[in-house]
Amino acid sequence: MSSDKFEQARYYDERFAGFRHANLLQLERAARILDAILATGLRNPRMVDLGCGPGWLTNILASFGPAVGVDLSPQSIDEARQRYPMAQYEAADIFSWKYEGPPFDIVVSQEVLEHVLDQPRYLDIAFGLLRPSGYLILTTPNAHTMRAMTEKQQKEWTDQPIENWVTGAELRALLARRFTVLSMTSITPDIGSLGSYRLVNSPRIKSLASAAGLGEAFTRMRNRLGYGLHLVAVALKP
Repeated sequence: MSSDKFEQARYYDERFAGFRHANLLQLERAARILDAILATGLRNPRMVDLGCGPGWLTNILASFGPAVGVDLSPQSIDEARQRYPMAQYEAADIFSWKYEGPPFDIVVSQEVLEHVLDQPRYLDIAFGLLRPSGYLILTTPNAHTMRAMTEKQQKEWTDQPIENWVTGAELRALLARRFTVLSMTSITPDIGSLGSYRLVNSPRIKSLASAAGLGEAFTRMRNRLGYGLHLVAVALKP
């Protein structure tokens, strides 16, 4: 493992040590991922969770089909194996992982793309792990929203070694190199206060929309327009 990868692994060892519960933002992302899995119509799909961290999502996936979680952090994988024995886990650098099993029906990538420098190669790896007509379900921070935070807010939000955010247009272009993009949206509005975000996230405007019975519609509109914190994409391997 290179020195940079070693430092990243050590960071994630420390970050996930003693993990107990996922937070509400992670719950929302997991719900969207499960919705996307349901929409595939696949029964008992073979799934891989790339960059699985402490393994909680892999464990949920394993309730619906065979699931493998892969992460750079050996400590996270050791703890995941103890907490969630129903799933399989491997400690590996995804860029050098030697997977020799059958192809997967679904690749899940939750908040990983932004933490790699070579994003095209990462997506090529996901492509190679899938069978033909397999699905990639991916979430990643929305660069527009992250840049609509103040510098102080950004630092409070994330401090990971690599932060390589993409916009919706950039993500679509990255995926379209190999995949057919089936859907893309943003989720989790109300984050960001600079530029147009100051208007769309205004408490006064949200209050007026709610008073008019349009609160949910206003939220859906902001997500469709890309004002959410996270991007959620579903793509098909031709």
